[in-house]
Amino acid sequence: MLYDGWLVRFAPSAAKRVRSINVLGLSTRPLDERLAYCSSLYARRGLPMLFRLTSIGPDFSLDDELAARGYALIEETRVMSAPLAPRPQAAPAGLTFAMADPVRFADEVGRMRGSLPQHVEEHRARVAGLAVDISPVLAHAGDGRCVAAGLAVRDGDLLGLFDIVTHPEERRKGHAGALVEYLLAAGAADGAATAYLQVEPDNAAARALYARYGFKDCYAYWYRLPAEQAAA
Repeated sequence: MLYDGWLVRFAPSAAKRVRSINVLGLSTRPLDERLAYCSSLYARRGLPMLFRLTSIGPDFSLDDELAARGYALIEETRVMSAPLAPRPQAAPAGLTFAMADPVRFADEVGRMRGSLPQHVEEHRARVAGLAVDISPVLAHAGDGRCVAAGLAVRDGDLLGLFDIVTHPEERRKGHAGALVEYLLAAGAADGAATAYLQVEPDNAAARALYARYGFKDCYAYWYRLPAEQAAA
């Protein structure tokens, strides 16, 4: 729902960005009034109240105001972007790539992540409900096993990469890199000019992988939640 410059999201998901308050613009009501109202909304749904704040605003005073009220900072994420140019689109030896429907894609991602059943179900609905063009892709080994997955989301000339995941037993074999390269090549061939993705700042392996394809930090976002919820 939209509330006084805030987009309030309630998805029962493991992904915090779809169950948090995202700031779209400046507000007119007093902050304490807004906090009380949104706290009641989340309490009725049995969810913690989370704020997703970014380094690009638009309300640059809100982070300090929440910190002064005891809201704890957790989980910083970096958004990286890279220009796209046409490139070869081919799977390396031993891997095949195939499009999947949202249900199969979410099931495989959940299996590789060890997700709870309710989170897999929410992920299915979220992927199926996206209003933009999507490419849910699964990577299979020669014996038919699904070893990696990745979702490309196309919005105009922007290409977002999400849910890049590799089976725990198949890591450090180059599967994630091959899949990223495949998705970028497909996006560029389809006319996308810029790609973006999200990664934790201390995930050195992933950041090094993405840097190979020209990704650089674009902006940061992080979450704040009431101190009593952070300690729970």
